[in-house]
Amino acid sequence: MSRALARMRASVWIAVAIKCGAVVAALVVLGWIGRTAAAGSNQAPIATSESDASASADSDARFSDAGAQPVTMNPVALSAAIASVLSTPPGSVGAPSSPGVRGRATADEPVFLNHASVDELRRLPGVGPKRAEAILVLRQRLGHFQRVEDLLRTKGIGRAAVKKWRPLVRLDTPEAGTP
Repeated sequence: MSRALARMRASVWIAVAIKCGAVVAALVVLGWIGRTAAAGSNQAPIATSESDASASADSDARFSDAGAQPVTMNPVALSAAIASVLSTPPGSVGAPSSPGVRGRATADEPVFLNHASVDELRRLPGVGPKRAEAILVLRQRLGHFQRVEDLLRTKGIGRAAVKKWRPLVRLDTPEAGTP
């Protein structure tokens, strides 16, 4: 008996079997957690056809306490939604949606630093919401930018970024009477 135990301990396969058992136990626990979370959620499944919508309507009673309504979408509306997402140009995904803000900044459509909002500043390469907010805080502290190099006083903006942005930014908007 002790000889058999000694051979089992020396075997590589015992370690593999123990690890496999641990993985199986972890999967069982995760499955249980997933079922428990799904049973406790108040989200309705998305119905994609009339039969799914009627089945969803039958189960509406379980959502009435939480005030949630099942979401129904017919196949035509679903395909239209998918087509609109697929037809969106790659550069415009994640672009700001405000009407005065266009895509990436260019020399023809620059960002005006002393008047730009967070969305307009995000048109600059490498500028996300936090960096745009930091630029606005600096602008508020300074009153206005007197030169583009003032951006160097913002944490996380270096000379390389200012050099890259120089053709894409202007300090102030042009006057209405000037060309």
